[in-house]
Amino acid sequence: MVKCVEFGVRLPNSGPLASPEAILSSAEKAESLGFDSVWVHDHITWGTEQHRGHLSSGSAEALTSAQLPNFYESMTTLAVLAGATEKVKLGVAVVILPLRNPVVLAKQAAVLDALSGGRLLLGVAPGAPKISEPEFAAVGVDYHKRGRITDDYLRAMQAIWTQPLASYRGEYISFEEAQIFPKPLQKPWPPILIGGGERGLSPRALRRVLELGNGWIPAYLTESELEEGIEQLHEGAKRVGRRNEKFVVGLEMFVGIGSSDNQAVATNSASLTKNFSSVEEGLKRSLIGTTRTVNDKIERYEKIGLDYFEFKFVYPTIKNFHQMMEVFASEIIPSFR
Repeated sequence: MVKCVEFGVRLPNSGPLASPEAILSSAEKAESLGFDSVWVHDHITWGTEQHRGHLSSGSAEALTSAQLPNFYESMTTLAVLAGATEKVKLGVAVVILPLRNPVVLAKQAAVLDALSGGRLLLGVAPGAPKISEPEFAAVGVDYHKRGRITDDYLRAMQAIWTQPLASYRGEYISFEEAQIFPKPLQKPWPPILIGGGERGLSPRALRRVLELGNGWIPAYLTESELEEGIEQLHEGAKRVGRRNEKFVVGLEMFVGIGSSDNQAVATNSASLTKNFSSVEEGLKRSLIGTTRTVNDKIERYEKIGLDYFEFKFVYPTIKNFHQMMEVFASEIIPSFR
């Protein structure tokens, strides 16, 4: 049986509509409708400027001047969701790894994977320029060394997950005979999805996937950019002797469904300008239109070799979010099952 593309949903763990009730009800709704995964994203600090200028969930119309920049921490949120759901995969895209103690994070991830029955998808990245930089100062980590720290921490975490008495000596973290149990339920560890690439697969991200990861999760790529990145990944796998391994490829994208393509564009334009240089650029890198338009574009991504989507639905209310998921589940998902 040919494996079909999988569909995941970004939950409102930040953004204008973020709340415990919104997160829980949306995860339960996604699972009941047959979505394959639910996702959160990760930051430690998140200010008012980021809240208003970078749309992580919801819509531009849902923003008000009175809102606090609430951001529900990723691993804590996924732990709650593990107990509130049964089958849906639990993803984070992506943990900003240099901001975390890798020994503690390895323990958290292993326990979360065990408690959820092996449902964790662990995206990691060094941190995006501009958005993440203030966080490094807040936790006392050198922003300019974030790439090397990420690689070091990943190797340390993999040692903890696979060694009964884990020892590791690195540039930024070292420990001897650390006995840390339980180990993750997924072997040898939960899928490690390397973030990076809003225009394609960068050389640094490619190296990190090939050396330390199990997959790649970029954001907002066009079909041609994704296809080029997947080709680079396949060629790189042959070069390093991992040609027989399956690298999982996901993609974060905005989704806005309307009664017509023009209506969908008009409804979502203000939100797209929060994250892109223009509406036109946003439309090129998002799924905006009727269910037929969205379905056709998904088919093209699937043919390229995409394994799953992390959808950032655009919605002014949580009720509208749930309604849009219902439409997607009834009119689009059946075409890919």
